Amino acid sequence: MKKLTLVLLMGASSLFGIGIGNYQITPEIGANLSYQNDGNRFTYGGYGRIWLGVSRVVFAPQFKYDVIAKSSKDANDSYKNMQIGGLVGFEIPILPLTPYIGASYSTFENIGLKDTVSFNYGIKIDVPLIPFLTIGLDGTYQKPKIVGGNRYEINRIGATIGLAF
Repeated sequence: MKKLTLVLLMGASSLFGIGIGNYQITPEIGANLSYQNDGNRFTYGGYGRIWLGVSRVVFAPQFKYDVIAKSSKDANDSYKNMQIGGLVGFEIPILPLTPYIGASYSTFENIGLKDTVSFNYGIKIDVPLIPFLTIGLDGTYQKPKIVGGNRYEINRIGATIGLAF
């Protein structure tokens, strides 16, 4: 019986987020809708994280992809931003909140911006009444160099919705 219980526990931990004692492994995928400070633009995209925790401290490797919309109907200035990096956060024991900060390697497509480092910050909220659902606020600050010129400041803040397994 002990072996069967151990096999079921190991199998469930690979399919769903599980906490064993002080340890946690929780994959999360989701979508985001953000507002960017340059020209009142909206962005949309998706992300994937794997939250790994010991006690209440969590770490998460992160992949994030955003599409920055056109500044106007007639403009052809939309571009894409991909970020790969990591986050560190702390789960608040009483509330289902996890504030986090982190950094990512950021690349751009369809625009003359060089690769840079982005700083990420936010709050993840586990919805208590709906299992697996997370919502949150997510922000990104980066200042890439313009090809052949100065730096371009990007500050993006938005809402996220995701599934944590």
